[in-house]
Amino acid sequence: MSEEEGASVAVWIGLVVVAGLSFYSQAAVTEERFVPALNVIATDFNIPDDVAGATLMAAGASSPELFSSIVALFVTHSALGLGTIVGSEIFNQLVICAGAVFASKSGVLQLDRAIVTREVFFYGLSIALLLFALHDIEPSDDDELGDDHIFISFVDACVLFGAYIVYVLVCANFEAVVRLLTCTKKSELISVGQQTKSTNIGHLDNMPFVSAGLSDPAANFSSALYMTKGGEARPVGLTGENEELAHENSVQSSTYGSFRQHNSSCSGSIKTQISQMERAMHYTLGKFSDGNSLRMFHFNMDDEKPSDVHELHDIESNTFQECMSCFLWQRSYFYNKSKFATKGWNLRWFTLSANTVRSVADRTESSKHCITYPHFKEIEADESRLIIRIIHPDPKKRNYYLMAPSKEIFEAVVKKLEDIIAKTAGDDSEHDADIEPEEDPESHGSLLEFPHGGSNLEIVFFILLFPLKALMHFTIPDVRVLDTQGLPTATLGKALMSALMCLVWLIIGSYAMVASLEALADLLNIPDAVIGVTVSAAGTSLPNYVASKVAAEKGFGNMAVSNAFGSNTFNILVALGLPWVLYIAFGNNYQPYHGLRNDGIMESVLILSVVLLIFITNVLMSGFKLYKWHAYLYIFLYVAYLAFAIGQVYL
Repeated sequence: MSEEEGASVAVWIGLVVVAGLSFYSQAAVTEERFVPALNVIATDFNIPDDVAGATLMAAGASSPELFSSIVALFVTHSALGLGTIVGSEIFNQLVICAGAVFASKSGVLQLDRAIVTREVFFYGLSIALLLFALHDIEPSDDDELGDDHIFISFVDACVLFGAYIVYVLVCANFEAVVRLLTCTKKSELISVGQQTKSTNIGHLDNMPFVSAGLSDPAANFSSALYMTKGGEARPVGLTGENEELAHENSVQSSTYGSFRQHNSSCSGSIKTQISQMERAMHYTLGKFSDGNSLRMFHFNMDDEKPSDVHELHDIESNTFQECMSCFLWQRSYFYNKSKFATKGWNLRWFTLSANTVRSVADRTESSKHCITYPHFKEIEADESRLIIRIIHPDPKKRNYYLMAPSKEIFEAVVKKLEDIIAKTAGDDSEHDADIEPEEDPESHGSLLEFPHGGSNLEIVFFILLFPLKALMHFTIPDVRVLDTQGLPTATLGKALMSALMCLVWLIIGSYAMVASLEALADLLNIPDAVIGVTVSAAGTSLPNYVASKVAAEKGFGNMAVSNAFGSNTFNILVALGLPWVLYIAFGNNYQPYHGLRNDGIMESVLILSVVLLIFITNVLMSGFKLYKWHAYLYIFLYVAYLAFAIGQVYL
């Protein structure tokens, strides 16, 4: 191989590595630092959830697309930013919707009519406004080749951005808008699509917590069952990590897993029996001297997680000690304004004694990440969604949201919590004064944490990415720390500093991504817009796909689909509209921006319209349900779109 050929190969490898690292850095910064910082800022300023979700949190989740558009417009002066956003629109609408259906518990995704109608309407409006903004196509005087360019006026850009302000106002007053359109009285409309009522623990009526953003239809939280070879019924839809946790060998077979009961009269160490003898020594049950000095299950090996020794649907019960333990998902404080995130719900191993509730994180050295919950007097339960809200006795402090993996666990936990409330009803002493910290500073996991139990590939990537992770860890403050009162220790100043450093990282990452992909486009001799709608769009949208898959697995598939359309609306109206407004006003003296060649952009936007019409037709004909055949159709359409985009260059 000649020296020139060797250099060429090195350039190719270098550009691919830079592009890959830029994709990873933007995703990691957004999920691990930017979204939590924005969450703290929104909470500090008392911004309503709907407004925060449509503004700060939307900007955080779509920051890769936003900054790629800004860098491509102001720095590299290319069409890659527009191509990235248009390609991301198609990816979100087709691939994310398909992934949500595949990951749903029952294989059928029930959509909320009001929410989906709102999101689809504004997305359709944004496409129409984008088509209008791009309609002026003519040759440019400063183009030597005489190619057609797209001229975007200041008014058109302002209309795009202004439409998003209308969208935010509608989100903030959505219930009032629904009442106006449906002529429903306020007293009759408690929540959109579902009837909501608040009650004490004794009643297990449906109580969806709309104020907390848990507005998915109840059907998405139930699992279809299939029979295993041994004749045991198990829920479908458990994939990835959850499938590994799914029940395999039950002691007492039930629909959702095993119920293990231990009867003992001794107060010493009790060995917990499990179905496989070689795992019998993996953990032991701690001593219980009294109800207030509960010691959690101790795992003998520090590198073991609770999920290494327990199945997802197991219930461990000790009748002598009046104690039960099981897995529950707990909603994170630092992601509660984001519609969904991969870390929005964390799996924890709960132990409920006679009058105390504690939990440990599903991670190594779990005992260091323990939460001791306040002595509550009231809870709310949503039987259809398997969600429990523990009401903090101090209204100034946060409530806890828990979600059970199965109905059996939900009913057992609710009954146990009812017993705890009954036993502590007359006790008004200050139990919370000397309890240990509610949440360890590293409860969400550090970027530098070694992936214990991970695959060889995960370990290799951890080693390769460690320098980049270390640089992120030490340059961007982590706000995800709670004090003994369960409130964030991060001040507003720290959250603002974290957000500022995230912006620096996102700008650098976006520039590296845009520059490397433009160089690859030059090597491949293809337009920037084409590599934008393919490689760049998939790379920036992949984190959204992962988050939507995680959300759908937990029953929030409707939220994932709605958020996909909401992200698309943000991308068009803000990620395109705002940079165009700023550039035309301050960089082009209010003259139309004409730096975009018409390299198939209009065709791609028209495809967006056709795909949206297909989606609308599907949901209307199916009664606002998405089936697996819809998902296969969407995957086929996305592959066909990629073939079309690439074929425009080479055919």
